[in-house]
Amino acid sequence: MPKAAPHLLTEAPLEACERCVRVISAGEPWGVAGIPDPRAALFWGKAMATSFLVLGTLVLVAAGCAAWLFRRRGRSPGRVSGTNAASRVDASGTVDAVAQDGYAPAGEIPVSTDLLPDALPHRLYALAFEQPMLARPPAAPGSAHAEVAAAAADLLSRIDTQRRYTPRRPLLLPQLMRTINDPSASAQAIAAIIGQDPALAANLLRIAGSPLYRVQSKPVDSIDRAVAMVGTDGLRQIISAALVQPVMGSGSGAFAGFPGTMWEHALMSAVAAADHAKLVERGDAFAAQLGGLLQGLAAIIVVQVVRDQYAKRPGVAPQVGVAVALLDRWTDPVARRIAAKWELSDAIAQALAEQGAAAPKQGALARSLCFGRSAATLAMLCARDAVAEHDALQALHLIEGRGGTAVDGIWRRLRREVDAQEAG
Repeated sequence: MPKAAPHLLTEAPLEACERCVRVISAGEPWGVAGIPDPRAALFWGKAMATSFLVLGTLVLVAAGCAAWLFRRRGRSPGRVSGTNAASRVDASGTVDAVAQDGYAPAGEIPVSTDLLPDALPHRLYALAFEQPMLARPPAAPGSAHAEVAAAAADLLSRIDTQRRYTPRRPLLLPQLMRTINDPSASAQAIAAIIGQDPALAANLLRIAGSPLYRVQSKPVDSIDRAVAMVGTDGLRQIISAALVQPVMGSGSGAFAGFPGTMWEHALMSAVAAADHAKLVERGDAFAAQLGGLLQGLAAIIVVQVVRDQYAKRPGVAPQVGVAVALLDRWTDPVARRIAAKWELSDAIAQALAEQGAAAPKQGALARSLCFGRSAATLAMLCARDAVAEHDALQALHLIEGRGGTAVDGIWRRLRREVDAQEAG
């Protein structure tokens, strides 16, 4: 009686399969008179079970890959900056909002493109110039408006030498910067330095008592009380605001309301940038605070220069479009020149250079500045009923898809401030 294939019940499945092939190729039967050997049947059962197990695993892997690819087709990656937002704009002029995990399900909660970083500065300028819409007709060559634009651009290119416009570096700035950047420095040490400058101390108390910083209803009437209320981190932010606050000149005409609105925006932008740097980027919140304030200060300087150039031409009515064109071109360069004149850090200068659509890539500090400016603009638009709060918050999560609850907390803080400003 022919022998059945040996060891089939004790061998591993792959070894058993190899032995099966050798037996069949050798023509050795596994049974007699067509009656199968029981051990051979057990072998085939074992081999088939192994095959089904492998096949089932392959099917599960293939299904998982298909599901992953399907999800990828309906999702777009995380944050959207001003330079890449257009790639996600559909034919109706909307863009998919980003969820808190940094991705956006396609077609859900569309956000208008005029709430993205490239468009928001002009929405802000429309508020500051009290214009429902901004038009930027090019100044005809040789016209009085073209002369104003050229003269203003020439002055702005050397603004760091113009004492009339560029604030002097505060005398206490080097000492304050060293103390503020010292992790072991106490709030009392910072307050002692501030106390040497009565004007700075008065400005500090005024800012500490504003809704943006005040945490109690009782007035802030002393530096020591301000220190106790806001702590060292809050005091650092307040100091930077007090140091660079420009002198608001009184005036009339098309540009009269611009300085006040822009400085209100700068304070909120700086706070939002500092919070973003601390909570999202895990970076230098104080540098973000100063950078945001310098951007607002630079915008005010640009418009002051344009206003004065028009004042030299009494017969020419100021044109907002000329000011807007110069704001687009010169705000960040002027901020960089002030930073260099004040000998601020290279990181701040670099972050200011990385603003705008022309920047190929933004670092952490530059992202915080962009976020702060966008967040403050959206908060002001909401307060004036120009944008629904739901849409504004969705746009903010689109601009910064990594923040999650941190973005929500920054937004609530800005809304408290802007609502208080509007009520006052």
